[in-house]
Amino acid sequence: MIGSVQRALRLLEAVGTHRDGAPAKQLAREAGLPLPTAYHLLRTLTHEGYLRRENGVFLFGAAAENLTAARGSRSRPSTVTDSLAHWRDAIGVPVYCAVYREGEIELIA
Repeated sequence: MIGSVQRALRLLEAVGTHRDGAPAKQLAREAGLPLPTAYHLLRTLTHEGYLRRENGVFLFGAAAENLTAARGSRSRPSTVTDSLAHWRDAIGVPVYCAVYREGEIELIA
């Protein structure tokens, strides 16, 4: 097994138990990780979009939400995708949705 992947998954599982997010110190404790290790993994997961940090707590990010939405999206397109398609057709040019997080622009759709 790959240890760093196992540790990252334990952090994701810990985040999933907190509806309103949790701070790094609490997530590290719940995942059984040293705080420096947790910080490195949380930073990587945030950079990749699996987590987001708001007001000092970590929550699931768009990439993690896309994992769970992938099953349902095959049968029903998302509201955002439908809206973007509507505006693309209405004005005749590509339309995108993006958010600004952690100093970077993240393309959502």
